[in-house]
Amino acid sequence: MSPFFIGWRGRSIWPLSGFLGLMVVLTLALFSGLALAIGSAVNDPGGGDFAGDKDLTGVVVAAPYPFLVLDPDAAHPQGHAVLLSGGGKRGAQAAVAGLEGKRVRATGIGFKRGSLDMMFVDTLVPAEGAAMPPDTSPRGVWRLTGEICDGKCTAGIMRPGQGLAHKACANVCVTGGVPPVLVTTAPVEGTGFLLMGNPEGRALPDAFRDHTGLLRRMEGTVTRVADLLIFLTDVPYAVTP
Repeated sequence: MSPFFIGWRGRSIWPLSGFLGLMVVLTLALFSGLALAIGSAVNDPGGGDFAGDKDLTGVVVAAPYPFLVLDPDAAHPQGHAVLLSGGGKRGAQAAVAGLEGKRVRATGIGFKRGSLDMMFVDTLVPAEGAAMPPDTSPRGVWRLTGEICDGKCTAGIMRPGQGLAHKACANVCVTGGVPPVLVTTAPVEGTGFLLMGNPEGRALPDAFRDHTGLLRRMEGTVTRVADLLIFLTDVPYAVTP
């Protein structure tokens, strides 16, 4: 008479224990190797970091996108520009409404990547002292190659990467008013990014969404405001290099 198979009996597993143990080890090794291969193929996002709570005083510049020019100091004799953003994927346009050219005190959370400084604005109120116009100088017409990103991703807050998700994230941020920047393939006057705007010095048109997150060559005028380079260009100039 043939013996019955009793699935819950401990001794029924022992003949297969070696095989099952080997399969578990091989499966773990396979998926660990796959995760390592996928992770090593992703671009290094760079050293973007939260800079903690900030309390800054300076002059508001509203266009093409809001930023604050801090008072000159030894490290920044022409003043230092800090891009401004709202919470989430929103810009700070509403916060700076009516404050163009005025001296304000801004509080919020700062984040930084290289020479790029940005702030999530919490409060923005008038401050005492004279509002001195920031130092401005034209730099002429330039042909630049780089990637159009939103300032938050560039600063490392959303860990800049590549592909469709990266492009979609940048588009949502820029559409919401977050300052877009051109991350250049080579430094331009000592910096790796330029704030972007249209030829009239206003926000980029919606048609630029087709070009975010992609390497593009563009022509446009460059102006330095304090220590910030601003690149004004238009959609027809964005071509594949």
